[in-house]
Amino acid sequence: MSDEEWTDPLEENGVTLGPEEALLREIEKSKSLKVERLKLKDEIEKLRSENAHLTRSIETLKQETQKQQPALPQKVPFPSPGLSSFLLIFNVCTLAILLFFLFQK
Repeated sequence: MSDEEWTDPLEENGVTLGPEEALLREIEKSKSLKVERLKLKDEIEKLRSENAHLTRSIETLKQETQKQQPALPQKVPFPSPGLSSFLLIFNVCTLAILLFFLFQK
């Protein structure tokens, strides 16, 4: 005898089910699983379409914000190092002359 013959038959509420009842029960489980799988597929499809819609909305909003942002000002060229040195020396000399005349009393 095989192991399948020695397995306990399914029980429902303390009543041993016969092979027909066990088969019907398995068929009902299978049907309910198929229905659940179809519901999940529908939900996945709805979520994918919602995701696509939201992605399009985000892209539209990005484009609108780029249009509304003012253009960034052009970079002002930094003065050459020679000009910077000249201005620094000029300001230091001016300050020295000013201090000299203030404390000459």
